[in-house]
Amino acid sequence: MPDAAGSISARKELADFCNRIASEERLVPRLRFTAGTIADTSLPSVDVLIALHACDTATDDALAKGIDAGAKLLVVSPCCQKELRRQLTAPPVLASALQHGIFQERQAEFVTDALRAQLLEWAGYRTKVFEFISTEHTAKNLMIAAIKDHPPGDPARAASTREFAAFYGIKHQQLATRLGFELSPNASA
Repeated sequence: MPDAAGSISARKELADFCNRIASEERLVPRLRFTAGTIADTSLPSVDVLIALHACDTATDDALAKGIDAGAKLLVVSPCCQKELRRQLTAPPVLASALQHGIFQERQAEFVTDALRAQLLEWAGYRTKVFEFISTEHTAKNLMIAAIKDHPPGDPARAASTREFAAFYGIKHQQLATRLGFELSPNASA
């Protein structure tokens, strides 16, 4: 059994409810729930970080916090990938298809999560992206799992990540910023 486990939720009522149940089940102080955001939470050291349906850049904040805290395993289920949608530059062959909002949304989801996976690989993690629940239950069924297994900063991974970002016109992204990874093709990392 771990020394302690915790959860952070932006919804205070949910954190209070979960703390009450943890107390009733005598799981306190080993299990605690906190109201707030992952970006504002201090994580000195963790073995595992799990973020489920962290909206938009909260997924990136969670991944960066986990990496900074030395997590050996990161598991996230991204949600509401809005950050890159405004930046996406469609290759000319896709322009007419991407005039439809649903295709723009799906492309933004793909580009965001593919870029996250590439950044995790650059940061030293072996990464797997997969569906974890049937689409009949939710359209938000993607999971990114990453296991720390190699040193960070591989130049070949950096180059391919920058090429991917350049192809889609991505100049900035929250996880890249948090990791100190410059997306510009002329930068070094």
